[in-house]
Amino acid sequence: MTSTPGPPRPEEHGPPAVSPQATAAEREIARVTEPARLLRMSDMVHMLLDEAQGMPLDEGARDQLRHIHLQAIEEIGESVAPELREELERLMPEEPAGLPSQAELRIMQGQLVGWLDGVFQGIKAGLALQQAGARPPHPEGQGHELPDRPRGTGPYL
Repeated sequence: MTSTPGPPRPEEHGPPAVSPQATAAEREIARVTEPARLLRMSDMVHMLLDEAQGMPLDEGARDQLRHIHLQAIEEIGESVAPELREELERLMPEEPAGLPSQAELRIMQGQLVGWLDGVFQGIKAGLALQQAGARPPHPEGQGHELPDRPRGTGPYL
């Protein structure tokens, strides 16, 4: 007796599995499990860094920014595959003892922004590779000629 496919079971939800035969582009794209969430967090982190650059931060603002930074790292970690989460945790500096200075906060935020930009560059590169692989190859010898024009009849040979 064969079973008919039904609605997906709860354990089947989650990020799609990437086969060992997947291209490097597909693997890179699959490393982000929640792209919309990651984009929202990235925009927020960019805005916070811009705001923190242009104003002095009192003790309360530094405490709030530190809290937001730690929460952002946690949210971002939940939006990416485990290997990126481990990389993020490895690269982020340890939280300073006590309240971080303005300079320390800016460095922490800048590092997070740089890491996020790197993730997005990886996705862009993966998409470009995927699109390039999806284009049909040109038949040999037809890539640069105009089909309606006989060869050698124009001002350039």
